Amino acid sequence: MEATWQIGAFVRPWGKFSFDEALAGVAAAGYSVVGLLGGVADLSLALDGMDTAAVGSRLAAHGLMANLACLHVDHSGSEGDAFASLARQVERAKALGVRYLMTFGADHEPQFARWYAATRFAAACAEPHGIQVVFKPHGGCTAAANEIERCFDEIAHPNVRLWYDAGNIIHYTEKDPIAEARRVAARTSGFCAKDCATQRGEVMLEFGEGVVDFVGVFEVLAAEDFTGPVMVECCRTGTWEETTASARRNREFLEALRT
Repeated sequence: MEATWQIGAFVRPWGKFSFDEALAGVAAAGYSVVGLLGGVADLSLALDGMDTAAVGSRLAAHGLMANLACLHVDHSGSEGDAFASLARQVERAKALGVRYLMTFGADHEPQFARWYAATRFAAACAEPHGIQVVFKPHGGCTAAANEIERCFDEIAHPNVRLWYDAGNIIHYTEKDPIAEARRVAARTSGFCAKDCATQRGEVMLEFGEGVVDFVGVFEVLAAEDFTGPVMVECCRTGTWEETTASARRNREFLEALRT
């Protein structure tokens, strides 16, 4: 489809390994861009408390650039405490040099209002630093197009965009990812690549093993001048070698679609 979007990978598939092993896997699978989504065995990738200098040096040692980190909204304490945490996370994201901060919505209705307000606050904090706040379909208040449209209405900030996740549309709702994409593509600036076979089904798959029509989804996004990035979130997992080989095949799958 003659697209130019950048293809990267999240560390999620290597979650049972150390951070350095995860980064080595990302690099060995042929990626130069990594997203800090998912856990690793030896340290927390949560921004609030992250030693950004140490993480940055480890990224550089593996020849990788991080484009995304995760933004966590605290629902356990006061709103003031939650907002203070968000401000700290934005400052650490600036120090880390990422372009995107991803938040995941809220699962339960009583949390929705805080999440909308927190995302608006984070977007305002991040905008002067050139950092975009993004969210993805993830059940709850971000489940599919109806909920996503409400998110944009409630958040009402221009520095908030969507990273579409066709696999999660199936996983959380079993709706048609192409039909849902048509409604939200104009607000999409990134793509979390995963496959899925059925609602609540397995997502640690190679692309083509599930039912996501990647060609159809990307055609919808292309109609809205989507330029990426596209980040591989999932693949088959096993040993380090098996996980890395599967992540490489998923990259090759996407590269074949891009040309």
